[in-house]
Amino acid sequence: METPLSVTEQSQISEARRHAVTTAQNNGLSETLQNRAALVMTELATNLVKYGRGGEVIVRPCPAPGEPGLEILALDKGPGIASLEQSMNDGFSTGNSLGFGLGAIARLSSHVDIHTSQGAGTAILARLTEDMPVDAAALPVRRRPIEVSGLTTAKAGQESCGDAWSARWVDGALWVVAVDGLGHGPQACYAATQAVAVFHQADGAATPYDIVRAAHKELKHTRGVVMAIAVVRPMLGTMEFAGIGNISAVLVQNHEQRRLPSMDGIVGYSVRAIREQSYTWTPTSTLVLASDGLSSRWNLAQQASLLARHPSLIAGVMHRDYARSTDDATVAVAKGCPT
Repeated sequence: METPLSVTEQSQISEARRHAVTTAQNNGLSETLQNRAALVMTELATNLVKYGRGGEVIVRPCPAPGEPGLEILALDKGPGIASLEQSMNDGFSTGNSLGFGLGAIARLSSHVDIHTSQGAGTAILARLTEDMPVDAAALPVRRRPIEVSGLTTAKAGQESCGDAWSARWVDGALWVVAVDGLGHGPQACYAATQAVAVFHQADGAATPYDIVRAAHKELKHTRGVVMAIAVVRPMLGTMEFAGIGNISAVLVQNHEQRRLPSMDGIVGYSVRAIREQSYTWTPTSTLVLASDGLSSRWNLAQQASLLARHPSLIAGVMHRDYARSTDDATVAVAKGCPT
């Protein structure tokens, strides 16, 4: 679960900087990376106050499997960046910020991604990993065929969250799950945690059907969850999917958004049938799993510029624009990587 930190005034910039350093420390990251995180966060938070009309930052370990490091998201609903290319130049500043420019932030980070829209806000993702080479851009990057990320936030005022997502690679296949425990608070959190544990305990021969069936058996002592599971096999060009309850599952392909059907029921309480279906997966496919803590009004097929961004940035923008403060909210995004 992530806790967004509000940055709406000058005094909160130092708090955001300390939060970034502390998060890096707590996750065993080096002092060098902590210093880089402090500089990146200072500029991002300053920009939120001066140009974004305030916003939120999220700091967390890189959420994808096998990617140690730190990830910073800066989200606002301000006027957007009028000239992104100019803003990438060192020393460029329309106010009294440090004047790093986004170009310097990019050099301090292992990866930077930006989504901005005039009148609708800006979202910036900065990812920092250890032992970054001096000229990282000049080195070949070995990527998996699918990038995956997600974001989970609790209902306003709650310290625990009944939503969760997770992913794992098994024998060249990406497994991804999203769950929503019934209600809110500790009992919903416990049910969701148990469901994710079943997901991770499954062996490599399991299917989405098998995992849902095993979770239904193991969660009998909990209040239950709704859940959606997909197994993507990029080498075969296939995806298997099974869902129970109201997790929204969407497959975006060829500029079209296809909603994947789930069966009625509550895992751990009442499941009449489990239906597993197969779909084609291509290097340009994107899968989104979202709980009902997000409004269903989104359509990524109509947002080509956002769809081109990193999954963490897609998840962050979806949370910014569609999450309800009256409910836990989670979204997981798996995106093919064309070679």
